[in-house]
Amino acid sequence: MIQDKAMLLNQVEVFIKDIYNNRLPQGMYFHNFEHTLLVVEGVQLISRQEGCTEEEKLVLILAAMLHDIGYAKLYLGHEEVGAKMAVEFLNELNVDEDIISQVTSCIMATRYPQKPGSKLEYIICDADFYHFSLEDYLYYADRLKKEWEEKQDIRFSAQEWDELNLKLLSTHEYFTGYGKTKLQQEKMLNIEKLKSRLGK
Repeated sequence: MIQDKAMLLNQVEVFIKDIYNNRLPQGMYFHNFEHTLLVVEGVQLISRQEGCTEEEKLVLILAAMLHDIGYAKLYLGHEEVGAKMAVEFLNELNVDEDIISQVTSCIMATRYPQKPGSKLEYIICDADFYHFSLEDYLYYADRLKKEWEEKQDIRFSAQEWDELNLKLLSTHEYFTGYGKTKLQQEKMLNIEKLKSRLGK
């Protein structure tokens, strides 16, 4: 399996590009291919820092690539739908059952509120909120606001949205050692930006 990693990842990339380009509903301003690539970047970074094996890294990359494909069929509760889609697709590619099982567990672990129960689940959960630590976090937050307005008819004023994001970032906790140190430190900079915008 590991020696076929490049071929497998290429097939998965073709699959998810088709989903995001042709099957994703309109209005997915945040949960899209860009977000998926960001989560892949997150699992690659964190898995290196956490000393993962090559097989663990493969599981994480597959899970990151596939974790939001359920949005093609359902908005709320997309994780379970996406996990089933992932199982069907990975079975078609003859991926080892143990790897498929770990991938689906990682996908399901990204449900909010996050309750991961293993090392790999900790890593993908931290990667799903990797953007909390990025300098352009507010760009991603604005895209999520726009998505919620269109997909769920949930509307916030600019101040209400900043207050919600401040509460979210302040109460959120990373799970991995790298998350608790490096990512948390960088997330604090975004908390300070929000406090500044709110005059706190």
